[in-house]
Amino acid sequence: MSAGWVAVLVGAAVLAVFVVLALRLTRMLRELHAAVDELRREAVPLLADMHRMVERATDDLDRVENLLDTADGLRESAGRIGSTIETAATLSSSPLVRLVGMVARLRARGRGG
Repeated sequence: MSAGWVAVLVGAAVLAVFVVLALRLTRMLRELHAAVDELRREAVPLLADMHRMVERATDDLDRVENLLDTADGLRESAGRIGSTIETAATLSSSPLVRLVGMVARLRARGRGG
């Protein structure tokens, strides 16, 4: 065998290795493309679901904030009602108010009622 044939055989072997490597690389790229497509098919709906969940959580937090504001308003109203009841109790327990009440009852009895 001459040196030329050896060079041709070595060149053919190198070319065969490159062809095999190119075929493997092509197959790997197809598999990668399929994996990316599958990931996209699964990830997009998940992201949409997450977005809806965040929106619902935000709405729920707004409702809780409104409830807390309402509770504060009720607490303030209860405090004012309590003060009014205390004032009424103080006024109704004074001797002058009692005297006026007795006079009114006596007048009502005197008129036949």
